[in-house]
Amino acid sequence: MNSASTKCGQLLIDVDNKATVNQRRLIFLDTETTGLSRERDRICEVAAIEVNHNLEVVGQFHTYINPRRNIPYFVTRIHGLTNQFLSDKPVFSSIAPDLAKFLEGAELYAHNMPFDSSFLNSEFKRNGFPQLEELDCSLHCTCMMAKKLINNSSYSLNALLDFFRIDRSNRKLHGALIDTELLVELYKKMISIQNQLDQNR
Repeated sequence: MNSASTKCGQLLIDVDNKATVNQRRLIFLDTETTGLSRERDRICEVAAIEVNHNLEVVGQFHTYINPRRNIPYFVTRIHGLTNQFLSDKPVFSSIAPDLAKFLEGAELYAHNMPFDSSFLNSEFKRNGFPQLEELDCSLHCTCMMAKKLINNSSYSLNALLDFFRIDRSNRKLHGALIDTELLVELYKKMISIQNQLDQNR
């Protein structure tokens, strides 16, 4: 686990009276799981990257998790995580306190937020921890954001990375950390378009 930042306050207070007064923390996240059912399946990797108001990375949380579930072969083919690799990794209950502290009070962005948030909420609830909304997090989906900004035949992460000509050569398989890193780059492109649209109104 890499928890480079553990800021957990709801707001950033700007003592120098600059433009970041009361700006909520901005965090991008992704999960990998053993399957698609939040009741039967479990999270086996989670990554969260915090950026500042200039969209510069200021913190990171990443860990693999022992899901205590067998990962079907067809799922391993998607993210490359095997039962053997995850067997000595921490269980979710042991990483939940640090993860909750890292996410608390933040604006959260994921490319399929309904999926990621439902799995995180299920894991938190199952282990006796507050869910994302109870942690004062607000949830945003970059896939829905893209659909409002551009016309494209597909809104998958790969398709949008190609649309914006973002290098994805290191993304051989799905992976929570690499996908989150690329999502930050995608967000930079989309927020630039959004700012241009706002200026032209």
